[in-house]
Amino acid sequence: MGKQYAILRVQKCKGAEIGAMQYHNDREPGKHTNPDIDQSRTRLNREMCPHADYEGEIQARIDAGYKGTRKVRKDAVRLVEGIVTASPEFFEDASAEEVRDFFEDALGFCREEFGESNLVHFTVHMDEETPHAHFGFVPLKDGKLSWKGFFPDKAALGAMQDRFYGRVGALYGLSRGEKRLEGQPARRHKSVAEYKAESRRVQAELDEKAGLLESARAELASANAELASARAQLAECKVQVEGFAARFERIKAELAQIAECLSVRGFLGSFKAKLAEFAENPICKAALAAGRDFMTARDGRRAEKVLVDGAREKVGEMGELSREMDEWSLLDEVGDMRGARRELDVHEAPARPIDNQVL
Repeated sequence: MGKQYAILRVQKCKGAEIGAMQYHNDREPGKHTNPDIDQSRTRLNREMCPHADYEGEIQARIDAGYKGTRKVRKDAVRLVEGIVTASPEFFEDASAEEVRDFFEDALGFCREEFGESNLVHFTVHMDEETPHAHFGFVPLKDGKLSWKGFFPDKAALGAMQDRFYGRVGALYGLSRGEKRLEGQPARRHKSVAEYKAESRRVQAELDEKAGLLESARAELASANAELASARAQLAECKVQVEGFAARFERIKAELAQIAECLSVRGFLGSFKAKLAEFAENPICKAALAAGRDFMTARDGRRAEKVLVDGAREKVGEMGELSREMDEWSLLDEVGDMRGARRELDVHEAPARPIDNQVL
């Protein structure tokens, strides 16, 4: 059996590439064009560095750690994206525990090497041909946001890979990739079949990310249109709710005034005074006119009949409002309408005894 290698690679990531990285790494809902993804195994993937939205996580770290006086440029390298894996043969022979330990040790290396506070994600993919982990960190060092702060030249990249081999690869009997001398062609450590499989995987990921970037503008335009529509619907719902509430409060107040007048109908002087107090209520005003001088019981009965008939009318209005609210809330546009409907049910009950006074 040939040598088995520990592998760690890094690349710059900025702009729209960041969202595309998260789409692939987190297996976000949508069409993934990488043919090596086995969705039946996606449940085995692990996120070893819990995170939210990449952009938000990155900005939070920049806000907390960037000490520069100049504004961060839009084309700055805001995320360094890397991959950790090993030769396919290693994973074929390793136990599940060894695979788990390998990635945990790799995570520990990334925390020490790049700064735990800088690390945004460490995502293990078990649903592709060869297990691997994608990791990303914000290149903050000494208050500066800089790729060169970590990798000033190719020698620094090679030294980092030396440290990865010493701290992780050697623990699992893996080899350090042979260093290439100046002018020497790159050595291949894979068979032709493995090389082709790896090339297909990488190309598929590149195609996937290119497609995502291409569709991002169209999706953004669609999202903006949906947002404008949602705002218009919200404004319409607000007007509708306020209209229901105003009608409800008016009917409730008028019924309360009628009930208060009826409570003193046996005392003609008080009855007349109470009707005069609520004369802004059209029904109370009509009852006041019907009672004339409120000198006889007949005057009182005429006024009382106007109130009772008016109460029936208001109860009918309340029922109509209730039906309108039921029909409108079938759309389930505003949850608050349910609360208004319950309040309406509570206030409908006291109004019914007024009806009974003429039975």
